[in-house]
Amino acid sequence: MAKGLNKIRDRDTICVIGGGPGGAACAIALKIEAQKFGKNVRVVIMEHKKFYEHRHYNQCIGVLSPPLDNILRANLELELPSELICKEIKSYCLHSDHLSLNLYGQDDGKSYAVSRSKFDLFMLEEAKKRGVIVVHNRVTGIEFSEEEVLVYSEGENCKASVVVGAFGMDEGTGKIFEKTTLYRQPDYLSTIITHIYPGEKFLNQLGQKIHAFMLAQNGLEFGAITPKFDHLSINVAGRKVSSKVMLEFLRSGSVQRFLPPHKRREKPLNYFLGKFPIAPAPGLFGDRYVTIGDAAGLMRPFKGKGINSACLTGIYAARSIINNGVSEEAFKKNFYKDCFELTSDLPYGRAVRLLTNLCTRFGFMDHLLSIAATDHVFMACLFNSISGHKPYKQIIRETFSLPLGARLFMALSKHFILRQTAKLPQPSAGRFIS
Repeated sequence: MAKGLNKIRDRDTICVIGGGPGGAACAIALKIEAQKFGKNVRVVIMEHKKFYEHRHYNQCIGVLSPPLDNILRANLELELPSELICKEIKSYCLHSDHLSLNLYGQDDGKSYAVSRSKFDLFMLEEAKKRGVIVVHNRVTGIEFSEEEVLVYSEGENCKASVVVGAFGMDEGTGKIFEKTTLYRQPDYLSTIITHIYPGEKFLNQLGQKIHAFMLAQNGLEFGAITPKFDHLSINVAGRKVSSKVMLEFLRSGSVQRFLPPHKRREKPLNYFLGKFPIAPAPGLFGDRYVTIGDAAGLMRPFKGKGINSACLTGIYAARSIINNGVSEEAFKKNFYKDCFELTSDLPYGRAVRLLTNLCTRFGFMDHLLSIAATDHVFMACLFNSISGHKPYKQIIRETFSLPLGARLFMALSKHFILRQTAKLPQPSAGRFIS
């Protein structure tokens, strides 16, 4: 084993690139774990954004879902301040091209809509309280040697024993890692987000519900409307989404019912382009480096709980670094093993994504909603898939049965027979069935 790849020593420096929830959680966990061994490690976060300015766009919709509060409390000794919460999310509604279904499932905790910049600032300030050094500079390069890692930035350099990549899907920083390691950025979906300010009265009428849309629209895999404190966050996702896809989504009959008339909007639309991973990144760890969260592609497959995954993988990385060392072998045996709940769900997530895309493409989503309206097991399946409350592996195991399979097969057969004879029924757009 190369020099210094064993356990972190007293007064060693650890550099975390990225000060979002994953990076801040990792930094706090590093301090907590080191203290258990009586070590005083120096933890430096390199983050070019200044969250207190509240001017930086973040592609995350900003919904905190269970069990994030338990993750923060049990692992980082943190409590989520009530003033961060914009709105409590109490329910979900799923929409196909012609039908709408209110989803009901087991309530295993509360979900909250928050301002991402305020939540990120909270996490970063908590890291500072633990003695973490925050440097607001953009990283420009990384240089590895047997003894250390040298992190270049637009300001001061940082010499460290190991570097943690918590930079999300930032393409510039990803390219920097690709130049000097075996890391490659993960496969992803593109997303476009816009905000609509409809006024307090309209927001109150809309309630505390997230609306998810599975529509047969070219270029669209899914869309959603999420109520926040003073606006609606609207996002669409797909392989190659564009402003045209977003505009078509906003103009669809299924979506128009939940938007105010154009003349009643307080501000013109402004679009934000981003992306989120759908598979683990190749080479996500190696000697003296490890990536976490979106940068590692370690999140719930297809969609959901990115903040939870970022915090958890940051905590796992911190424990592996302090307890086991900074070699590729140590990360494989410890960090990646701890991520098993995420990685083991990937095949099931890919299957769900494929089936969902086929259902929307061939207009079968209406039938799925109709079946869920009268089948409490399938209703729970859709609820847990949309809310992200359970892993896909567990959802599939709890849902599959021969009677349900037969019912789906019969509905599918009837659908394609009618499709071939061009006799598909045309239900009224937006009809609620539950």
